[in-house]
Amino acid sequence: MFIFKWFKKEKKVIKEPPIKLNDQMEVALWEIKERYDLETEEVEKTVLDKRRKIKHMNDSIKRKS
Repeated sequence: MFIFKWFKKEKKVIKEPPIKLNDQMEVALWEIKERYDLETEEVEKTVLDKRRKIKHMNDSIKRKS
């Protein structure tokens, strides 16, 4: 029984707050999604990844100051 314990274990997903369009780049991504009928998950992933990277860059700059 313990051998298959990992099999049933589900990964915990960190929920991000709902996406608010606060950036022209994000607005453009959603417009492209609608025009070319792209997957919503892919656009959400791209937007959240962009936000994380910008937050990391800002945090790095703050640490250096």
